[in-house]
Amino acid sequence: MTKPQVLLAYVSHFGSTSEIAHEIADVLRREEINVDVIDLKTHAETQTPSLTNYTGVIIGSGIRMASWAKEVLDFVQSNRKILKSKPLGVFVSSGEASNPDTYEKAKEKYLYKILDEFQLMGPEVIYEAFGGIFDFSSSSNYSFLEKKILQRIAESSSSGFVVNDGKLNDFRNWQLIREWSTTFADILNTSEISEKQQPQTVTRV
Repeated sequence: MTKPQVLLAYVSHFGSTSEIAHEIADVLRREEINVDVIDLKTHAETQTPSLTNYTGVIIGSGIRMASWAKEVLDFVQSNRKILKSKPLGVFVSSGEASNPDTYEKAKEKYLYKILDEFQLMGPEVIYEAFGGIFDFSSSSNYSFLEKKILQRIAESSSSGFVVNDGKLNDFRNWQLIREWSTTFADILNTSEISEKQQPQTVTRV
């Protein structure tokens, strides 16, 4: 039996989205699904594989300055037509999604709005906003301005959203990430079964 094939394309600004993407890929592989993982930031458009032969696609973007990565938006725009014809998973990694008080707001801004703009909502589309990392450790890759902005976001929380200064604060819900990945695997397998059960047209001559 042929295994489903998935392309997982993402951009990660500071590593959080990359780690989520590779965890999703690991879950799918345990579900007997082949996965190609590509970082759109390091892949030229000519190097990105065609989506034609993939059973499904997953797209992930880190959120920086309240925006998706440009490379991900360009990828969606270039492949919008074919993305509508396949099972699709979309996720973001966002500091706002880390906070229960701003989680729904993050989904509205970074998922509903984008999916509606590209007209990608459908029965075989799943999406989720995962929490992110606030890295205030000495090895942080944040610029001075980014660190100040993220510290302001963290300090504005009123829901027990505690961020430790001087440390790496990881607010990603790995159980949710794995459950979401399994749901996508179920969609793929159901889609594969449905295609195989379609009646074959017989031409008589």
